[in-house]
Amino acid sequence: MGSRETNLAHPRISRRELVQGGAIGLLGLSLPGVSRLRASAATPAVRSPKKVVYIFLPGGPPQHETFDPKPEAPAEIRGQFSAIETAVPGMLFCEYLPRLAQFANQIALLRSVHHHSNDHIAGTTIMTSGDTRVPATTPGNKEPDATDTPGIVSLAGYYRNGANHLPGAAVVPEYVGRGSGTGQVVPGQQGGKMGADHDPWLVQAASNCLGWGPCPNCFNDGDDDAVFAFGLEHDHTAPGPVFADTTLSMPEEYGYGRLSDRLSLLQSFDRHRRHLERHAATAAHDRFQSQAVSLLTSAEVRRALDISGEEERTLDNYGRNKFGWSLLLTRRLLEAGVNMIQVSLGRNGTWDLHRRAFPLLKDYLLPPTDLAVSTFLAELQQRGLLEETLVVMCGEFGRTPRVSSPQPHRRPGRDHWGPLQTIMFAGGGVRGGTIVGSSDSIGGHPHECPKTPEDVAATIFSALGIPEDAIYQDITGRPHPVYLGRPVDELYA
Repeated sequence: MGSRETNLAHPRISRRELVQGGAIGLLGLSLPGVSRLRASAATPAVRSPKKVVYIFLPGGPPQHETFDPKPEAPAEIRGQFSAIETAVPGMLFCEYLPRLAQFANQIALLRSVHHHSNDHIAGTTIMTSGDTRVPATTPGNKEPDATDTPGIVSLAGYYRNGANHLPGAAVVPEYVGRGSGTGQVVPGQQGGKMGADHDPWLVQAASNCLGWGPCPNCFNDGDDDAVFAFGLEHDHTAPGPVFADTTLSMPEEYGYGRLSDRLSLLQSFDRHRRHLERHAATAAHDRFQSQAVSLLTSAEVRRALDISGEEERTLDNYGRNKFGWSLLLTRRLLEAGVNMIQVSLGRNGTWDLHRRAFPLLKDYLLPPTDLAVSTFLAELQQRGLLEETLVVMCGEFGRTPRVSSPQPHRRPGRDHWGPLQTIMFAGGGVRGGTIVGSSDSIGGHPHECPKTPEDVAATIFSALGIPEDAIYQDITGRPHPVYLGRPVDELYA
């Protein structure tokens, strides 16, 4: 029987590193040594690692009114909007995405993604985790817990270290939640089976407004009668700037004391910085804890999170609203050293347009999305970042192929539809102007090359440089495969 030192030996990991691997995470960041050690021992990936931005449209954007219009279909299928030509012959977009249409030679579309759920919570869990094996309890009031498949963004942080004291993965400007003002987070976006230490860095930058859309240009829920029946009508009344108080999450168990409130980098940074520096000088930290302290004390991090110094023209180009500011902050975090960012354009239910869909899309949602996303892609290209950054945009599902019939107080819209959605890809080496898969004539089901959320997640993992045989360990030490599908290589053909 060998000595204890012999039993701890590992061909790639020293005993000291194994001890460090048990360090407790700080600030809810993906900094524990154990994940870094596992990542360093992983097999190199075939594709060179990229950064990833996962743009999520909560509520379910309609494929017909975005990237899969059906101009030849009957009116009850094609809806009220026209299709327009893009910079790529034969690739049609909705008429209210003209800027993205001009950027189409840098965009690839996957028009054949499907899954089984028409439920918001289950659909969000599926698309943010890349796992269709959703527990039966998920569509109810289930809170995120250690039975969940880790979110794609959490797995990105598990395998990829950030630069300049930053975590590898972040969520901007909020988690996708459920219910008006409940504060409940939909499962599938956090560490799940890996534990809360592997929750992504939450850069909570949005104001607490109960409206839908690109605040301050808010709108009430798409169901006109339900808004007034449940008292949800509102104006944008959140005090102060719409996009401020960028914060860091800090768990209560942090060693130097319990802090019940999140620390604001922009408003109360100096006071906490002095406290952390004093503590760092007297307490025993391993290098990962010190890295977390550096996150609060780094001037580079403060600059990345403070968009107030951006040029007026840049703010105008993105749009002076929640959508534009979220993507502007995302670009700054990419440049600062974060490898993957999940960014939501709207809070929970923003794109859930059962009724009044067409005026809300036309007046509130499509134009600011078109402006912000096209500017984001253009800036990445201008700064030499687009080739090294995969941008993915989708929702939890698509919408029904048939428009709902108008009723008193209820103008037409589309309902939940898991069987089909179109996902936009750009950058990261994908071949622009490519269409992978197709839908049937009414945009209801995949026609060619059907793909799953597992395949979409695998494409993201591949772009991040995570090897296809990679595993993660849950909090009990059991191994689980990272890849549950196959990368969509047709995007790169």
